[in-house]
Parts: sequence; C-alpha cells; structure tokens
Amino acid sequence: MKIATMMICSFALASCATPPNLETNQSAGDQNQASAISRDVSQATQLIDDRWPASPDLLPTTDGEIYLGNLNSQIYVIQSNPALKQRMTFKVTLASLLYQRFQIEGRVEDAEAARDILEGAHSDPQFGPADHLVFAKILLGFHDFEAAQRHVDMAEAGGSPATSIAAARAALDRALHLPVKGRHRATGVSGNYVDAVQHAAELLNEGRLADASEELQRAQALYRDSSPFPLAWIHVQQGIAFLRYGEYEQARTFFAAAHERFPQYFLATEHLAETEGLLGNHQRSAQLYREVTAQNNQPGFWYGLAQAEAELGNVEAAEDAAQRASSGYADLLARYPLMYADHAVGYYLETSDPARALELATLNFEHRQDLMAHLALAEALMGNEQADKACEHVNAIRDAGYAPPEISLEGDLLACASD
Repeated sequence: MKIATMMICSFALASCATPPNLETNQSAGDQNQASAISRDVSQATQLIDDRWPASPDLLPTTDGEIYLGNLNSQIYVIQSNPALKQRMTFKVTLASLLYQRFQIEGRVEDAEAARDILEGAHSDPQFGPADHLVFAKILLGFHDFEAAQRHVDMAEAGGSPATSIAAARAALDRALHLPVKGRHRATGVSGNYVDAVQHAAELLNEGRLADASEELQRAQALYRDSSPFPLAWIHVQQGIAFLRYGEYEQARTFFAAAHERFPQYFLATEHLAETEGLLGNHQRSAQLYREVTAQNNQPGFWYGLAQAEAELGNVEAAEDAAQRASSGYADLLARYPLMYADHAVGYYLETSDPARALELATLNFEHRQDLMAHLALAEALMGNEQADKACEHVNAIRDAGYAPPEISLEGDLLACASD
C-alpha cells in the first residue's frame, strides 16, 4: 500500500522488497483478518449508487467556474483598492479569501500572500480574537504549529467562543499526535458535515472502511449550501479511503464525481490522474496531470506526469517533467522544510534516494507524531532496510488502537507481525 496523506493529499511512496520480519505464511488469524477486510470493502462498495456520490443534477451547486470567478473577483476588489487594503476587516478577509483559493487551486503563492498579510497585521490592536483564529488556521497549513498555538491562545484570551477554541485546539491535536480513539463517539457526533468527515477519518484509521463510508455519505446528506467545494471535498475523502485500500475502480468513481462537480479543485484532478494511471489509463492520466501542473506547478504532480509520459513512451516529456519535479522539491524543501517534508518522503523513495527520504521522514516525525508521520517514517525505515525500527512505529499505531489499511492489508509492506 502506498501511503496517502489522509484527508489532505496523497503522494505515492515506494514499494520495497519484503523485509525479513514480515510474516510470509498466512495464519488462521491472517485469513480471518483478510476475510473481514474483504467483507468491509464489499459493504463500502455496495453503498455506491445513483445517490452516492451525488451528481450535480441530483445535488446542484454553483458551477465551479462561476464560483472560482466570484472568489477571484472578491480578491481583486480588495487588492485593487488601497483604502480597503488598509482596513483591518478587509486585511483579514483578503487573507481568508487567498487561503481558500490556495485550498482550491493549490498555488503556494496564495498561501504565502495570506500568511504575509496577517503577519504584518496581527500586532495591531484592532486584530481581534476571530482574526487570531484565522491566522492560526493558515499557520497550521504551513506546519508552524507553535505559532498556530500562540494565536489560538491569544484568541482564547481575547474572548473567542469556547466552541471555536475547542475546534482550533482539536485541529492542532490531530496534526501533532495520534488521535484519541473514539473521541467522536465519546463526545457525540454533531450534525455538522465537517465533523462527520473527521469522524470518518477516525473510523478509517480503525480499519472500518464501511463505517467510514457511511459517515461520509452522512456528510453529503448534511451539506446544504451552494458552494461546490465542500461536496467535492467529501467525495475526494471517499476516493482516498478506497485508494488506501487499493480499490482503484471505486476510488475513481468518487474522484471523477468531485472533478465533474468542481474541475478547478486541484485535489480532485490530481487524485483522478493518479487513479487513472493505476488503472492503466495513461493517456487520460497524463492529460489530467498536465491540467493540474499548469494550475499550480506542485512537484509531486510533475512527478506523476513524468510517470504517465514514460508509460506513453514520451521520453523527452517524461524527462522534462521529472526535472521539474526534482527542482520543485528542492526549492520547496529549502523554503518550507516542515511543510513539505512528509510530501517528499515518497518521492525520494521512488526515485532511489532512501537516505534523503529517511532524513525527511525523521524531520517530520520530530516535528509531529500523528498517525501519518508514524506511517511515513515506518516506510522510510523499511526503504532503508531498518525493518525492526519500522515495525516499532507500526506497533505504536496498533497500541493506540488503530488499524489503518497501510498496516493491515495482506502482503503490505508495513504489515509487520504483531508483537
């Protein structure tokens, strides 16, 4: 299984030779687990029908081009008006709009601009508690967790509602630590589609694909607005869930639905490109990768294009894309090592630089110890023939009560024997 950066973006990690301490003979327990996983996948697949994922005809939302055009217009109006740009309300609004565009199109420049606006504004007495929470969200995206924590603290001291503070602290906790198992069930599941997606993420990491899929289906039912972005996001999460289980046809169903609803959403395009390649549809994969690289120039997508072009026999195009991937990662890691370390682990494993992959996975793990950081470091350790150390991280995940597909599927690289 190639590890996906869950609920945000996935970058392919390398498969390696089976390490010496993996079980090669399937025991009765292994067979039972494999059967249980097969049933779970089947149940999740059976949920797919003409309402899941819902088409734009069934659940209409604003056309993606119109939605993004409106967003661009709002940004332009503020940026082109010097008087507005000097007012605190519009500074924070502009930063929020730019960061939303980053989340849709994936251009780092928008995230940088949003951060820089608030970096220059947050010391102003007019910068209020809600503004600190906006800044914390953006800093969290840059993996600047200490600064994000400071702004959450300032928001709390300034009188932000307890529910807003709790949500911000929960986001930080998810980014930094293995989650507390059963948190959503212990505190109750709300009628909020975002909470439903977060609950689904927890269920998926417990190895409960069908339950996670039902929760994502519930998230779709809870959404009642006109923006195409949240529905496309929900469908991408379901696609990622199937992708993590190696169920490429089902994954494509949801990525295609997200792409149809909101073709400007870069994660939908990128994941659809990835899945088409995994299904052997390299022409379509290359076409989609060309779209997304033109949109945001992210190196991981250039690497995906390089692979697709190579499969098509386009040697020069593959070499050009591969060079863009290499230089792009070098640039981003020089500027934002903590933000992109986890993303680059898989790239360096696949391009035969396991030492660099391990260096980045270690850096990432020193900075955060969430589930995906454990998985990325485990795979980097496997790639460096350090299976025993890798399995320490796998067992740490198991000890916390989790069984994500990356450590559970039969024959998977990280399916270490249980202690």
